[in-house]
Amino acid sequence: VSTQSTWGITISYQKEVVFLMNAITALQEEAKQIQSYALKHINVKVDQIWSAASLHLATIEELFEDPSFPDRELAALVASKIYYHLAAYSDALHFALGAGPLFDVASTHEYNCCVVGKCLDKYMQHRQSGEDPPPALETMFNLVIESWSNSKDVKLLKEVIGATISSRRLDLLEKCLTRCPDTPEGKGLLKFCLDMTVLHVYNREFRQSVLKTLVRLFQSEMFGEPDYINAVHTLLLVDDSSTVSALLLDLLGQKTTQKDDLASKIGFELYAHCPPAFQKEVLDKLLGSELKDLPSLAKLTQILSGKATSELHLHFLYSQNQADITILNTIKKTIENRDSVLSNALVMSNSLMYCGTSVDSFLRENFEWLGKSTHWAKFTATASLGLIHRGHVKKSLDLLAPYLTSSGGGISSPYQEGGALYALGLIHSPVCHDNPVTGEAQAAQGQQQIINYMLDAIRNAGQNEQLLHGACLGLGLTAMTLADEAVCNQLKDLLNMDSAVVGEAAAIGLGMVMLGSANKELCDELMQYGQDTQHEKITRGIAMALALVMYNREDEADTLIEALCSHKDAIFRCGGVYVIAMAYAGTANSKAIERLLNMSVSDVADDVRRYAIAYLGFLTFKKPKYCIDLVRLLADSYNTHTRYGVAMAIGIACAGTGLKDAVEILERLCKDGVDYIRQMAFIALAMVYIHQPKANEKVGEFRNQLEARIKDKHEETMTKFGCITATGILDAGGRNVSIALHSNSHNLMKPIVGMAIFTQYWYWYSYFLLLSMTFHPVTETCEAEEFKRPIHQWELKDTPIGGTGLQGDEDQEPGPPEPFPWP
Repeated sequence: VSTQSTWGITISYQKEVVFLMNAITALQEEAKQIQSYALKHINVKVDQIWSAASLHLATIEELFEDPSFPDRELAALVASKIYYHLAAYSDALHFALGAGPLFDVASTHEYNCCVVGKCLDKYMQHRQSGEDPPPALETMFNLVIESWSNSKDVKLLKEVIGATISSRRLDLLEKCLTRCPDTPEGKGLLKFCLDMTVLHVYNREFRQSVLKTLVRLFQSEMFGEPDYINAVHTLLLVDDSSTVSALLLDLLGQKTTQKDDLASKIGFELYAHCPPAFQKEVLDKLLGSELKDLPSLAKLTQILSGKATSELHLHFLYSQNQADITILNTIKKTIENRDSVLSNALVMSNSLMYCGTSVDSFLRENFEWLGKSTHWAKFTATASLGLIHRGHVKKSLDLLAPYLTSSGGGISSPYQEGGALYALGLIHSPVCHDNPVTGEAQAAQGQQQIINYMLDAIRNAGQNEQLLHGACLGLGLTAMTLADEAVCNQLKDLLNMDSAVVGEAAAIGLGMVMLGSANKELCDELMQYGQDTQHEKITRGIAMALALVMYNREDEADTLIEALCSHKDAIFRCGGVYVIAMAYAGTANSKAIERLLNMSVSDVADDVRRYAIAYLGFLTFKKPKYCIDLVRLLADSYNTHTRYGVAMAIGIACAGTGLKDAVEILERLCKDGVDYIRQMAFIALAMVYIHQPKANEKVGEFRNQLEARIKDKHEETMTKFGCITATGILDAGGRNVSIALHSNSHNLMKPIVGMAIFTQYWYWYSYFLLLSMTFHPVTETCEAEEFKRPIHQWELKDTPIGGTGLQGDEDQEPGPPEPFPWP
């Protein structure tokens, strides 16, 4: 029986094959009815007989092109399937477009999926190049998106979102989003679209259009209650302070506890993610409204100004401080009576280790040793107090009074007074520009008063370069993004003094004040002055200032980038690198990356090569693994500055991640034969390892390696500098902070600026202190009513290295800092 069945199947199959072969042969008949009959049978079994049918492709194509043939679309479909089996996918798409409704876009057959994929790719290619796609291609794309949009499958809807964003079809994107299923997964599609837009849409104009559409959808009631938090995050990305203010006033105007709490939550989100100028605009509109007398608005104003958050962070960093002072004392014994570079490194390491904790016990216990500091080392040591008391704005002037002549200190050293002004800016850098709150007198040491104080110090300084240098940096940090005319004019006057020391700081301060403004007149003025001056320091400061002015402007900066990158002066070409990094920070823009990589191998200046590689970290810090892939091979470059740039790029992009691949490359660079490469490798590795769990054995090995290198009498001074500062970074903020350049799809402006200027420590060690602007406490906090007594529910994202938190100090407030008596 089995044998008979087998023979029966074989005979049946042979008959079918013979029939299909006859059908293929029938294509040669002249009668159109017979040809149509043949095509129908070939179409059904084309997967089995495509090889034989391919011999008659020319005939099938002729039938498709014959206007009088009644089944032209069927001929196109058969030709498309045959080309698919021949792996000629472009031709398969071409004939599928001619098949019209016979091609089923909803089918899950392998052939249909392949052609649909080619259709999407081709359509996106046309749209991204600015060309109008053919009508047939447009029709098929619309049918595919329509079919997928009707699905309840979230994965398929994500494909629709990606396809419509890539093809820049805002109409289809909005239609898809309005059809999202009313499920937790469906509600998450709007957030998914937001993340996709921020990470993958490089065209600024289209990105803004998508974000405005998302704002509308977040504020709608398609899922019940509007999603105010994500709406505000999106409004931040489109820089719409008016709508944010109106939203907050609407919530406060309802005068319910629930809405007031929501407004407070939004206030914390705004303070954490938006630029100071944006915060100030929102504050001004809130305080100018009819609701200005509401207690809930006063509370919200405290949050937006940064007072509440800075106090919470200050309390946390003080009470949970886990830094080990014996590490610093051991290093001090090792380097005692040696060169001032290592002493300077130890002072900076101490300030990083105790950043924001208000604990200056190491300095107080080492008066005599600290008194040996001279000149600019004394400037940096005084400025380091600004890191230790960072955010302690209420007592900033009291703390620094011994070094400020105008505060009654009366000290004679201009280095100390200049350092104190720089420290003042560092203390106030985390806090927004505060406004008077209803029922509350203006803070004695508010931001505007500090700005006025520094302006007065500049006017009274005469030609004192050290004091003016510190004042310019402090003023830039305090008035960041304000674009205040009086401040700008004062800094321009100092720039025109043509003093190398003052001019560099004035240019950088001017860049911080005009941060992200893209002021063309200022850029032209700075370019002209940079070419006229004979001081390289001033030119270098102007190069960085231009980058800061063009922060986050993307394609608006292209003209300036072209002018700088083609300049004959290497410092200006470095400026071109800076502008690319700041204008396209966090975007991973392919054109910007390509330009930096090209400059890193083609430019004749080592400085340009070094920063072209290093600043890849700014473009890719949202995709750290991508940065590693870009620079991996360059880690073995013959050029020492290229290898240095690799270490810096990984440190910037992979900070706080502990990525295995990043560690592997940096560990190799730590053994490099060049001292300054080892220096940067140790610093970068500390940035990668910052706040990693104590269970990570690699961190313990790295600590031991740092200690051994510092004690090694034969180790180069530059490498020891890197090891000492790396020790401070590793335990930064009492082992309770990490480094963050972005959060919730937002670039964090101040940390990015701080990191950019920190990279200039190659030329000026004082800039190293600005790394503190990237530090972010790793906590989750909840605030008590009115913020009178903070109630902290500390949830460390990881146990601080070195042990558990202090017992019994949870509610202990940090006392007012006592002035540090300089020896």
